[in-house]
Amino acid sequence: MALTPLLASAACGIFDFRIAEEPVRRLSTAGKVTKYQVHVSSIDLERRKVSCRAAVGSNGDARLAAEDGVAGEEDGEEGFELGYEKLILAPGSETNTFGTPGVLEHCLTMKSVQDAMKLRERILDCFELASLPVCSEERRKQLLHFVIVGGGPTGVELAAEVDELVHGHLLRIYPDLEDCVTISVYDVADRMLGQFGEKLSEYAMEKFRRRDVRVCMSRKIEGFERGVMSVKGEGEVKFGAAVWCAGNKATELVEGLEVRKSEGAMQRVCTDHLLRVLKPDEKGERNGKEYIENVYALGDAADIEGANHPPTAEVAFQKGEWLAKHLNSSSAQDIGGEVEGEGFKYGQKALVAYIGRKDGVVDGGGEWTGKGAWLAWRSGSLEWTRSWRRRAMIVLVWVMNKLDGREIARR
Repeated sequence: MALTPLLASAACGIFDFRIAEEPVRRLSTAGKVTKYQVHVSSIDLERRKVSCRAAVGSNGDARLAAEDGVAGEEDGEEGFELGYEKLILAPGSETNTFGTPGVLEHCLTMKSVQDAMKLRERILDCFELASLPVCSEERRKQLLHFVIVGGGPTGVELAAEVDELVHGHLLRIYPDLEDCVTISVYDVADRMLGQFGEKLSEYAMEKFRRRDVRVCMSRKIEGFERGVMSVKGEGEVKFGAAVWCAGNKATELVEGLEVRKSEGAMQRVCTDHLLRVLKPDEKGERNGKEYIENVYALGDAADIEGANHPPTAEVAFQKGEWLAKHLNSSSAQDIGGEVEGEGFKYGQKALVAYIGRKDGVVDGGGEWTGKGAWLAWRSGSLEWTRSWRRRAMIVLVWVMNKLDGREIARR
């Protein structure tokens, strides 16, 4: 299970990729969890059945299972079904391209450990190609132009990490390429970090500009081709690597569920204060029990009706802890497990974003910046993982990086 807040750091060599994911399979050894590595294609809420097909191989490719006869067709159906007594939906979200041509074909994303691995390899490949004696000056500048689309926390932190990796490590190995490197952040909004206060947003943008990171706000991306991005009013922008961090959308699984959903660009499953999934409206009227018994939802794919919680890891984390306690409580063991109560309440924590070079911004309990904000962001890396072993590994790698540099620079 990927720890998405750590992906940018892993991609830029702060620590190993293993630290950016939490193993689920080992929970089976306790005898309390049975883990299946499958794609869930559909859910029948009336029959209480989940339709699955095997997802194995390095990319979760079901073809390997099909070749081995594991996920072959039987009675006209592929895969198998699982029944349930209680169902918890947490399918996450998918990359929202907003209909922009060429995004999925020519851009990288930051949704999984595999995505982070691809970005690291692409950055290193760009430097290797640019260092060849047959590479022209124009070609070098194209290869070493790294574009991040999206001015939210994910895009900003990724831009900060790439800037730090390039100028703090890689250019020591490729000093002749220093004048060819460009990092750009594009967004359709008029400022980055829109969730933060305006002063903090301006502070972050000014810091980026001082480091020669191009801050390109109020830009509409019209499309992508291989190595080329089309920008309205700017024309063609050539790049070596582009990462799309511009938004999320509901998964196909959520789109196919007959449940109540929120309105807007990203349709999310609506739940009540106990995180129970709500039934769809019938002709705009709501009669009787509004929720579906024994079906819960959380994470990016769900929201409490009327709450408008952001689709962030922190919200999902808090909901997961609350729901686990609720289902394990003595009152929830009653028939149906549908007990009323105070319900889930989100505790808003301070918003923290890293902007590189031991600097950051914090919005919450006041607005503050600088090294203190950077330390607050660093400490957050320890909170995301649930394993003391990984926390120890993170601290150890930090010390080793401080003493001897990042391992990525000597690949």
